[in-house]
Amino acid sequence: MEKDLLLHQTDLFLRDFNPMVPIRKHATLSAGLRNLVDDWEYNLTVKPQAFFNLVSGGNYYINIVFFSFITFWGHFWFFSLLVKLFPDQRKKWFLLVFFFPPVLFWLSGFRGDGLLFFFLSLCLLQGYRWLKTRSGWALAWAVLGFIGTFIMRDPVAMLLVPALLSVFITVRYNVKPWKSVIIVYGISAILFFVSVGLSPSFNPVKMIADRQAAFFALHGNTRYQLGELQPTVGSFLKVLPEAALNVFFRPAPWEAKGMLQLVSAADICFFWLLVLLALFRNRAAWKQRFNHPFLLFLLVTAVTLFIFTGFTVPFPGAIVRYKVIPELFLLCWIAYTYNKKLHI
Repeated sequence: MEKDLLLHQTDLFLRDFNPMVPIRKHATLSAGLRNLVDDWEYNLTVKPQAFFNLVSGGNYYINIVFFSFITFWGHFWFFSLLVKLFPDQRKKWFLLVFFFPPVLFWLSGFRGDGLLFFFLSLCLLQGYRWLKTRSGWALAWAVLGFIGTFIMRDPVAMLLVPALLSVFITVRYNVKPWKSVIIVYGISAILFFVSVGLSPSFNPVKMIADRQAAFFALHGNTRYQLGELQPTVGSFLKVLPEAALNVFFRPAPWEAKGMLQLVSAADICFFWLLVLLALFRNRAAWKQRFNHPFLLFLLVTAVTLFIFTGFTVPFPGAIVRYKVIPELFLLCWIAYTYNKKLHI
């Protein structure tokens, strides 16, 4: 259908990229912007297939190769950033970014997750270049990457803001990374829970509760126990243990059902094995993990994304998909080994 629109009704094909079209469909600006984000997420994932079909003749597998050529750059940019910061650990980063099985599976094919990682990596790499050079072009590309991240998954973009702000404060004002994280996230937590009294359109607490309710309305073969969130501080604190358990420890090997959950259980075992190894080997790296701004960025971003997923998603299949990027971040943080030559 998209190919036919491209060939015979090009104006309609391009009209879907007009930001004013979805906004005009709604009475309020917030509803129009929500529709705009949803439309652009669809367009960025589906529209490229129209161009692929011109060459592939509609062959699904050839189209996957073309789409993977686009999403590959997300992996390459993230790998490039890691190498710029820690050049002596290139082989480790190469294996994690390009050969870690969950990353290979969930960030490939016609999935929005691949484009999410594409834009996220663009934002991080160009943001790093801007911090180093103050280049206007680097800043423009970083902003574009952030906008793309927001389009593909707006909660990820919003959770990035305090982490990016912490890095900026650390580098710009020469503040210790852990201090900037405590200050920024402390203020963010206060603002988050104070927003309970605001209108629903500007109330992130209610937005998260509504997002969980939307997942609860869906049906799945397996569903974890997860308390219902209410837009109150007490409700979030009550559900937090279940949320953390679901994303960090489940599925356990004995409760896995089907091949996908067995692989997920093996992945969790592998993750905690790495944590144990990191605890007892190369202890000098632990101090640096909390004192390098990018390493601390990886940690706080991963943890907040994990917890957000745990709060909102009760289905193991969806949890595995949504946590693949923060898991990669956390594994890079754990896999770091001490190096006296730091680059930032």
